[in-house]
Amino acid sequence: MTPTHTILIVEDDKEECALISGIISTPTTKVDTVFDGAAAINKINHELYDLILLDLHLPRVTGMDVLGHVKSNAGNTPVIILTGSLDVRSAVEAMKCGAYDYLTKPFTEDELKIAMDRALEFRSLRNSVTLIERSRERLMAEEIVIGESEVWLDTLLKARQFATSNSPVYVEGETGSGKEVIAKYIHRFSERKDKPFVAVDCGVLPDTLIESELFGYKKGAFTGADSSKEGLVELAMGGTLFLDEIGHIDMKFQQKLLKFVETKSFRRVGDNQERVVDVRIIAATNKNLEKECEEGRFRNDLLFRINSLRLKIPPLRDRVQDIPLMVEHYLKKFQRNRNQKKIFPEALTTLKSYSWPGNIRELQSIIERAVATSASDEVITLKDLDLNSEYSRNIEEGIHNWSDSMSLREVERKHIDQVLRAVNWNISRAAKTLKIGRTTLYDKINFYQIKPLR
Repeated sequence: MTPTHTILIVEDDKEECALISGIISTPTTKVDTVFDGAAAINKINHELYDLILLDLHLPRVTGMDVLGHVKSNAGNTPVIILTGSLDVRSAVEAMKCGAYDYLTKPFTEDELKIAMDRALEFRSLRNSVTLIERSRERLMAEEIVIGESEVWLDTLLKARQFATSNSPVYVEGETGSGKEVIAKYIHRFSERKDKPFVAVDCGVLPDTLIESELFGYKKGAFTGADSSKEGLVELAMGGTLFLDEIGHIDMKFQQKLLKFVETKSFRRVGDNQERVVDVRIIAATNKNLEKECEEGRFRNDLLFRINSLRLKIPPLRDRVQDIPLMVEHYLKKFQRNRNQKKIFPEALTTLKSYSWPGNIRELQSIIERAVATSASDEVITLKDLDLNSEYSRNIEEGIHNWSDSMSLREVERKHIDQVLRAVNWNISRAAKTLKIGRTTLYDKINFYQIKPLR
């Protein structure tokens, strides 16, 4: 029988190793065991594993070194750290370096199996996303799914999970961050993928028109209604209805929308006939709907109904690792049938340091403008980007918006913070960039109280 899963146990205590192996071994699970880090690395170089259970305290080569080897050579394989109760700090450090989870010894059989099930499910979903990302078939020609940062891949993984449900999804995120793209992504991997995806921008529809646009109208319902017209909810029959910027809908219409979300029934404007459609609803907004409810501008009951599944889209400033990939894509997109210009390294560094108030939409506009206006036939410079002039001037002078009056300690803190954000808080990469050890970096993070952006 071909095994469903292959698992590697790396544990120097042979009795502990045998106990774990006995718990997880099944006719469909292949389990390998090794007792030191060097043997583990050798196994990982010759075998593909679905999951690795790793003790940190190993002879010859440490567990952290094994973890680093896994992340460099088998990045999609989740690692669960096995640690003693007195060494939880090391396990937390391991998770910051890419471990999926940790278990504190002694752990129960149920705790082990639950952690393994979650890790294997994570690997399965992540592999699916990786295949999608590598494929040339970009989702509905939407380039914004490009990305390899942890926060973006986690967003896509959650979207894939939501795709298997028919419950409403509430997508929140800043303007330009890709809310509609995620909605299409969910639709694409749902059972409704062969049915329509209909997007409605509630933010641009006047209050007087939104009901007739969504639900349609009967002939003679108002001046100019010379014939009956079906609404967008009917066009979405069997598929997905995406209500973008739902936070802008007038309170008067929210009651009718609530009824529709609950029952999928509606009436065309001027018509007494009740109609029912089968659609899945995805709603999105850049507003804080909880705050809108508190201030009386949005109905609590409507929020409860659309909030069955919730997905937050990360802003571009939290996806610095993805910016070079996006820039490369937009350069190709806007230089089609032309000589391909390259972006100057200094300009790319500036893009990675910029705050991106307009997110991906702003990045696309900047690259499009730079391609059109660049004086050089070969490169796009910092000047071509035409970012905020004060920001660009500071970068060109090499001061990164830092004040001349900063102390050496303040400059060090600022520099460490920017490097950590640039590598998406990958401690190993940050330490390598800063040319210091990881322990030293952790000490400085704690000393300066540097924290990731949330």
